[in-house]
Amino acid sequence: RVEGKGKYTFPNGNVYVGDFKDGQFHGNGTIHMTNGGRYDASWKDGRAIQGQFTFKDGLVYEPENWGYCTTEDRRFYYEKTGGFNQ
Repeated sequence: RVEGKGKYTFPNGNVYVGDFKDGQFHGNGTIHMTNGGRYDASWKDGRAIQGQFTFKDGLVYEPENWGYCTTEDRRFYYEKTGGFNQ
C-alpha cells in the first residue's frame, strides 16, 4: 500500500498528487482535473475533510454566498433567461 507522498491517476485522467496513508488519500493533496480545474484538500482516511475547488480560469468556488451566475451577476443573462440552445 502507498505511504507518504505519491501520485494516483484515475481512469478518467484526473490526477491526485499528495499524501497517502495505508493506500488512501490522507493529509494534504490536490486532484488535478482534465478540464483544467483542481481540488485542493485536506484528506483523512480517503475522504476530503476540507477543500477548495478552483476552475481553470482561476475562479474559486464558494459554497456559500456564491455571486457567480446568479440573478445579480448579469454576465450570462441571455443563457439564464433564454436557455443555451436558442
